[in-house]
Order: sequence, then C-alpha cells, then structure tokens
Amino acid sequence: MSFHWLTRRQRPLLAPEVVQTSSMDCGPAALKCLLEGHGVPVSYGRLREACQTSVDGTSIDTIEDIAVQLGLRAEQVLIPRDFIGIDDAQSFPALVVVRHADNFTHFVVVWARHGNWLQIMDPAVGRRWISLRRFEEQMFAHEQSVEANDWRAWCDTEDFLGPMRQRLAALGLSQAAAQALISQAAADKGWFAFGALDASVRLCAALVAAGGLSRGAESMRLATALFRDTISSSQDILAIIPRDYWSAFPDITNTDAAREMLLISGSVVLKTAGAQTPAAAPQSDKLPPELAAALVEEAPNPLRQFWLMLRDEGGFRPWLLAGVVAIQAFALLAEALLFRGLLEITGELVQPIQRYAALAGIVSLATLAGLLDIGLATLAIRQGRHLEVRLRQAIFAKLPRLKDRYFQSRPITDMADRNHNIHAIRAVPSLVVQGMQAIGELVLTYIGILVIAPASFGWASAVLVAAMTIPLLTQPVLNERDLRVRNHGGALHGFYLDALLGLAPIRAHRSQAAVSRQHESLLVEWAIAMRGLMRWSLAANGLQALLCTALVGALLLSHFSGETAVRGSDLLLIFWALKLPGAAERFSGIGRAYPAMRNVLLRQMEPLGAPEEESVSRERPMHAAGGAAQIEIVGGKVVAGGHDILRDINLTIQPGEHVAIVGKSGAGKSSLLGLLLGWHRLEEGHLLVDGRGLDGPALTQLRLDTAWVDPQVQLWNRSLLDNLTYAVDERDHAQVRALIETSGLLGVSSRLGQGLQTPLGEGGGLLSGGEGQRVRLGRALLSNRSRLALLDEPFRGLDRDQRRALLKAAREWWQGTTLLCVTHDIEETMEFERVLVIEDGRIVEDGAPKALAAEETRYQGLREAEASVLKDMWGAGNWRRWTVSDGRVAEALPT
Repeated sequence: MSFHWLTRRQRPLLAPEVVQTSSMDCGPAALKCLLEGHGVPVSYGRLREACQTSVDGTSIDTIEDIAVQLGLRAEQVLIPRDFIGIDDAQSFPALVVVRHADNFTHFVVVWARHGNWLQIMDPAVGRRWISLRRFEEQMFAHEQSVEANDWRAWCDTEDFLGPMRQRLAALGLSQAAAQALISQAAADKGWFAFGALDASVRLCAALVAAGGLSRGAESMRLATALFRDTISSSQDILAIIPRDYWSAFPDITNTDAAREMLLISGSVVLKTAGAQTPAAAPQSDKLPPELAAALVEEAPNPLRQFWLMLRDEGGFRPWLLAGVVAIQAFALLAEALLFRGLLEITGELVQPIQRYAALAGIVSLATLAGLLDIGLATLAIRQGRHLEVRLRQAIFAKLPRLKDRYFQSRPITDMADRNHNIHAIRAVPSLVVQGMQAIGELVLTYIGILVIAPASFGWASAVLVAAMTIPLLTQPVLNERDLRVRNHGGALHGFYLDALLGLAPIRAHRSQAAVSRQHESLLVEWAIAMRGLMRWSLAANGLQALLCTALVGALLLSHFSGETAVRGSDLLLIFWALKLPGAAERFSGIGRAYPAMRNVLLRQMEPLGAPEEESVSRERPMHAAGGAAQIEIVGGKVVAGGHDILRDINLTIQPGEHVAIVGKSGAGKSSLLGLLLGWHRLEEGHLLVDGRGLDGPALTQLRLDTAWVDPQVQLWNRSLLDNLTYAVDERDHAQVRALIETSGLLGVSSRLGQGLQTPLGEGGGLLSGGEGQRVRLGRALLSNRSRLALLDEPFRGLDRDQRRALLKAAREWWQGTTLLCVTHDIEETMEFERVLVIEDGRIVEDGAPKALAAEETRYQGLREAEASVLKDMWGAGNWRRWTVSDGRVAEALPT
C-alpha cells in the first residue's frame, strides 16, 4: 500500500449506475462502474462469474489487481477520513470501503464532489448524493502499522501538504500563516511534528463544525497554541489532544527496538486515474479466461436480438405492418378533412340521396380506420405470442448448455423472476405498433398544419421536436430508475424465498422481529426506487405536456395575429394544433413504457448470449465407453472466489478401484468430486480420464457414464417410479425390483399409499431425509452404463447400521466400477482398499486404511476422535433416549 496520488482524466458528470444482484456482488458492480466511467467497457455478468471462480470479489486488493489487469490505472491508498473530500480533482473517482449499520463492510464508488455533497454510486441502491460529513462517518476505519520514516517521507509530498494547506485555509488561516505552521513542522526530521499539526488542525475543524469556534483569527490562535504545546510536551502526547484526533500514533505493540513503528488510522481508498495507454493496455490472451470474457464480450443489445428473432419469424412482414400503419394514419387525416369539408358543403346537400351518400362515406371511412386498428392489434397480439414461444424455446434449448458457474453466480430467485416475467415479451409488438402509430399521427398532423398555415413552420417544428426529443432525452434516466426498481424487486423475491425455506428455524428461534426488520429495510429501498421512477416519469410527462401546450398556444397566437379574418380552414388548424399535445402524450407514454420493456428484454435475452459448455449429444457419443474409468491428476490446483480450495493434488486411481475420502468439513472432499463432475476446473495441472484430457466432449461423456449420489440431487414432484427411472431411457422392471431391494426402498414403497406410483412432493417433501437419500441411491444404481460412481455423503440421515448395510450393498452392485466415496464415518472406511485424507485442500495421506490406522497418522487421529465422540458424548448417561418406530415414540429405560 502506498501514499501516491494519481492524476485523473476528465470524468463524466454522472457515475454509471450498476446495481448489484446479490449481497456479495458489490465488488463486481463497483468495479464495472469505475471501468465504464473511464471508458473501459466490461460485462457485469462475466465479472460476477469471475468473482465466483478465479478471483475474490470481496477483497479490495483483488479489485485493485483486476482493475489494473483490465486496463485501468488504479492504486490503493490509506488516507485520513477527512482527506476524502479535499482536492476532489485528484481524489475521484475512487472506490471506498464503508461500514453499514449492521457492521458489514461494503464497496461504494465516490464519483464527484458538489459543494458539501458527494455523488456516490452505491451498488446496493444505485446513484445517490450524500453529505460529506455523513459519508466520513460511514467510512470504514482501518489501522495499519508502518515505519515512522515512511510516514514522515509521505508528509513531505504534495499528497499530504496539499490537503493540509486546504484544511488550514478552511479554518480561515492566511497563506502565510499556514505556510509558517507547515515550515515549523517540516523542520522536525521526525514524525511527531507533522502528526501534532495534523491532530491540531483536526481538533480545530471539529470545534468549528460544532459551532464552538469561529473561523479566522480565533482558529489560527488555537491551532498555533495546540501545535506549540503538543510538540513541547515530552511526557504525555495525549495531555492536550485526545487520541481520536491523531491519524498517526506510536505502535505500542512494536517489539523491534531498532525500528520505530506508527499505527496509521484512516480509510482504504482505491483511486483511479483513467485507462492505460494503448501500449500498456491488457491483452485478452494473457488474462484469466473469466476476465478475458468480461473484457471482450459485447454490450447487450436487446432490441437488435429482438429484431433478429422477429426477422426469423416466418409470418413477419415489416413492410406490410408499416404500410398498414401509414394507411391508418392517412385514414385518420382524411377523416378530419372530410369532417371539415362537411361544414362547408352541408348547405349544398339538399337531396336525401346526397345526405345518405355523405353519411355512407363517413361511416365507410370510420369503419376502415376501425378495421385497420383491429387488424393491427390482432397482428401485434399474434406476433407477441409467437415471439414468446420462440423465446421460451430458445431459453429451454440454451439452459442445458450453460456452464455451471453461470447458475452459481446468480441467485435462484433471479432465474425464477426471469421465468415469471417472460410473459411480458408478448407486449413488445403492441408497443412497437403503438409507437409507429403515434409517430405517424405526429408527422401527418405536422404536415397538415404546414399545408394550412405555412407561416407556422417554426412553431409547428418546435412542437414536433419537443414532443419527440423529451422522451428520448429522459430515456437513460428512466432506464436506470426502472432497472433499480427491478433489482430491488429481485432482492425482495429472494428474501421471500429464503424466509419460506427457513420458516421452521425462524419460528423456532423466535427471530420473526429480526426478519421483519430486514424485510422492512429491503422494502423501504424498493419503495424509494419506485418513487424515484414515478417522480422522473411524471416530471418528464409534465414537462412535455407543459412545453407542447405552450408552443401550441404560441402557434395559434402567431397565426391569428397575422390574419385579418377567420377562414374555414382555421377550424381544422385549431383541431390539429390541439391534437398535437395529445399525440405527444401518447408518444411520451410509449417512452415511459420503453425502459421497463427494454429491461425485461435485456434480462430475458441475457442467458442466450452466455458462453456454453463444449458438449456432445447423447445420440453421438464421443467414443464407445468400455470398462471402469481411470483417473489421473497431476499438480492439480482449483481456485474458487480467489481462494485455493484444492492444491498440490497428485492422484492416480486405477480402473475398478474403490477409494474412500475423509477429512474435516471444508477440507475439500466434495470439491475433489466436483472437479470430476465439471463444477470446478483446474487452474494449474492436468486432469486425465482414461488417458485423455477432461475437455468439453470428454466431460459430457464422463457425466453420461457417472453415477452420482449427493444430498443436493433433486427429487421431483413425480411418482417414486419416475424419480428412480429419471436417468435411464428404458424401464427394466426386473432391474427396478432388484435396485429397490438393494437401496432399501422396499419399506418405503410399501409405506406409500400408491406404492411406486405415489408422488413424492416438491423436493421429495413426503419423504424423510434418509428415505430421500435412498431414492437418490436407487436412481444412481439403475444406471447400467456407469463407469464411475461418485458418492458424497450418500447415506446422510440414516442410522449407522443402515449406512453400513447400504454401503456394502452399493459396493457389491458397483463391483468393477471405479468408486469414490466421501464420508464422515471413519470406521466404515476400514473396509476399503484405499483411503485419502484431505486437509486444507491437500491430500495429506494416501494408503490402505489398516496400514494408516496402525501408525500415528491423521487418519488414525480421525478414528480416535470419532470413537471418543461415540463413547464420551453419545454414550454418556445424562441423555434421555427416545425410540421412534412406525410412527410411535417411546422412551427407552436406562440400563
């Protein structure tokens, strides 16, 4: 960490607004804001995925490294908190760590200073303005021990002297008086004089802010006295100025007498100074894959994707649609002209036949306009249905091909919200038709006014420009506000889902009040965002209506002031002139509806542009699989969230070998299985299956040949038979009967009312945890092409005797299949030929269980710990023991 201040390039007036999707995404959202603000386009979705894999998005050190790698000049500094608003041209934009009321840290981007207000981009709520004093209170206070000589050297630079001069000037000191104090402090070659001056100025500023001290001569006398008395005090440096006002203080924990250390107090700030020069710009081929994808991915353009989907629609005829809209607009214009003509020729329609003919003409024209309107609405509705179906088909075809990290980096509720709102796509064609109608009506009315009153060209043009430009100019603001509302709505949806899933523990721990407060805070943010959207929408609408009405009034006033007499066409001019604000209002309504529709399109079509896994279909396997799988990992290293979860993995598993994997929780056991399933990828090293690299096609083939048992495997709200045969193409009832006996499901099926045809409920809710695990085991056993079996806590929820029996049955069933079993039951692994002990992401022991148990090994330590728990804890006599069997509960008598 250094104290160097960087120069900056000219920044935009407003910070790019990026609202985080989940509570862990403030780092990627703040980084995207900084990069976009400096002209470095980057994909927020790919940044989020990168922070779930190769980088840690919660660390400001990592954010700094990523910013530099992606082409930004950035440096992390530690400054006193009251330095943040001084010399904002050198300070901002900057990423600052703040602390919320719940004591959790959070990243925000400080973009600019406007007087005593700071413009910040808070990923939790979006762009907002906050007073400088309040923001200083929210900044996270950080302390770091540094050498006194380094801090003293920093005080001689403009990074310290510049803000010091401005702070003294803010107290009302003249330039000469301020320079005298600084020169006196600089005369001391140690750190204490500058430390005392800094503390004296901070104390005086606090007194001025509280109204206890006036600026000018009084502040100068007090600051000078405080500084003089403090540096002359050799006994107790806190005798005059309290500790809270010192940003540099002796580190009393320092034990090295040869080095004088200071404890520096301040806030961590990541300062940026624009994009790098082209020569120093990042090369995408030298970046990690996730960051390279974030840098090269094009900005989403939902309208272009929407147009491509419409163009591919067989029945879509844009020229026909435009022609019908034009005909309808001309029909409305002709209808107005016809009514105007009737006023002049009414006296000439003497014969009844003439009047009937005129009436028939009016009715025919009105009927034509109505039929055209109905036809356009029908066409738009039909096109909307077709578009929704095509989009659903595209998403359903895309989802199986998406990488697993795409789903890992997004909340479940985010995907559910997209699926729920996909019906909104139907309204897009109707919105387009209404927009074309509004534009056509505006343009033709404008032309009609010019034909009647050519002298009104200026005022009519002004009305047209105001009607069309105000909605366009307010689109960026409305887009941001609408997206903010939707993001806060997504957070509320996630809260509802979490509350429903955790309803039982919430009630058990009587935490309803805490949950309600958290919900209220989210609801308040959503309400503020919604009010902001409504405020801007109404302001834009009101401005357009007021301006257009005023311009129409000026048009009519200008026209009639130059006329000596009222003509018959003047009535039509008044009609069309007054019609302009109404047409402008309809066009403005389209403009207000567009942001919501654009954001819906953006969210729905975002998965279609996400990168896919390389794969092969089931019908065209990569090669004919034969025999058990052989696995070899050389120098393997796996990174997730910027942290090593597996490292130095060197492992060879022969075909047909059964291997147990043990270790403490969080050691990396499940991550090792996830590597074989493709959930993780190697950052370093090589992974070979049957001598071939586990690339996209090989991974797809291995998944088809793998039996996987894990408590996270989904149980569907279908019958027990459907759940068991989910992974097979054809049902072999004899094999189903055999696996029911092997997996212990015979008692489960007999207990269910409809046997194998009984629906299991959502997520297997009608089954106990142990019964659900048996169903998962039965599904895996039914796969007759398994070359690899991966068992991760396969019998969770079952008692020890049942676990032992089912494990024995599963190993017999998969005899000759390569099998890896992750378990916390250490004693059960004694029956395996080989056991791996994983600790802190490393394989620390690998060998035969009996050989490891005969020595002082970690494996033997785990066995002894398990035996101690069973004997001293579960076997203690202070337990009351209850037996639950066949729906009955009975207390066992003490022995």
